[in-house]
Amino acid sequence: MAIDNSSYNAIMREYENIRANNRAAQVRRIEEVYEKIPQMQDLNNSTGSMAVLRYKESLKSGNISMSNLKKDIEGIKNDKERLLLEAGFPKDYMEMRYDCVDCKDTGYIEGGKCHCLQSKIRKLLYSQSNLENILDKENFENFSFDYYDDKTILSGQNMTNAAYMDGVKKFCEKYIDKYFNADKSKNATDSVEGNYRRSIVFSGNTGVGKTYLSNCIAKVLLDRYYSVIYLSAKELFETMVKVNIEKNEEQRYSLLAKEVYDCDMLIIDDLGSELFNHFTTSEFFHIINRRINTEKSTIISTNLSLDKMRDTYSERVTSRIRKSFIYIRLFGNDIRARL
Repeated sequence: MAIDNSSYNAIMREYENIRANNRAAQVRRIEEVYEKIPQMQDLNNSTGSMAVLRYKESLKSGNISMSNLKKDIEGIKNDKERLLLEAGFPKDYMEMRYDCVDCKDTGYIEGGKCHCLQSKIRKLLYSQSNLENILDKENFENFSFDYYDDKTILSGQNMTNAAYMDGVKKFCEKYIDKYFNADKSKNATDSVEGNYRRSIVFSGNTGVGKTYLSNCIAKVLLDRYYSVIYLSAKELFETMVKVNIEKNEEQRYSLLAKEVYDCDMLIIDDLGSELFNHFTTSEFFHIINRRINTEKSTIISTNLSLDKMRDTYSERVTSRIRKSFIYIRLFGNDIRARL
């Protein structure tokens, strides 16, 4: 589960608060019943007293009979339910109530994470990703080939753009299953089609689907409880400037900078649109190099070719990308102009 300890502990504290609030609510309901049905308190106390009495009797007789105790407890339970119903209360009014009846607000069932805990983690990961709202629309289920030419053969590809994008989509789905398994049963270092490149560069003109494909991958990863951070190149380098140069103490900047290095998937969108200088070039290499060395995955979308990227960010940067990234060139016209 790809959340840090502080986030996990915050969720566990949330469960503690839920249990405390539910216990307090139960106490208030019991007090309400006691006020309206005074004899109910005696009945409540009699269950424990009856157990002690039966135990003492068994010691004297040498015969432990659970059936008698069960009959006594069942009789007391029936009396309590009758009194509650007669007073206008539901028969389970004094019992503990849970936000999640499956795990009883603990987050776990038989040592495994309950669906409610998984939902909380997924919600947290979505909120941290900067993609919370867009992914309902941009995902593999909504991916359409209608925007891609299915008549003209692409130069050098021996297929139409629609067929080419079908192959790209299938490759991305296979890539996810190789490196980000829902059941974690496969080796995360398994190769994709024979290579060990864990990251992707989507390159192509504006509006050909680079960001859309990145978001499709992000949704699957978030739904499998991996952490994803999406930043435009401009946002990424502005964050790093604030942390490294301006020494900004705002927690959101320092936390975001930490996630840039530590998240399971970092998406850098529209690389090449930011202001170029020595800092951005140096920081870009530092980010890419560290994520490669720690086997973290990165997706870069850019209008730049690899040669243009080399001219912009230096051979040192491009060399790391050539060696460790899967390069996918996208073709076509601006889809957004047709919407």
